[in-house]
Amino acid sequence: MFVPVIKAQGTDEQQKKWLTLAYKMQIIGCYAQTELGHGSNVQGLETTATFDPRSDEFIIHSPTLTSSKWWPGGLGKASTHAVVFARLITDGQDHGVHGFIVQF
Repeated sequence: MFVPVIKAQGTDEQQKKWLTLAYKMQIIGCYAQTELGHGSNVQGLETTATFDPRSDEFIIHSPTLTSSKWWPGGLGKASTHAVVFARLITDGQDHGVHGFIVQF
């Protein structure tokens, strides 16, 4: 699911960067959307990605047990990266669910 999501939702720049790495097996990706308390209800996702202008980064946060990512195939065994779905927060405003590539 990692590659198809980047193909479908990534910009040209994002596709060039991440798909090249994935196709060369320099990174191994997985898909992390489902949450323990919400299953596949995307609108119910609790995980947030809050933009921090000081660091120019997003802070990914799962604030509750029910927001824990669940069933992300390959996450704990082989993956180096994941497309993590979270609610985009900027200046305190929720912009809905978006995908974020996270390295671990």
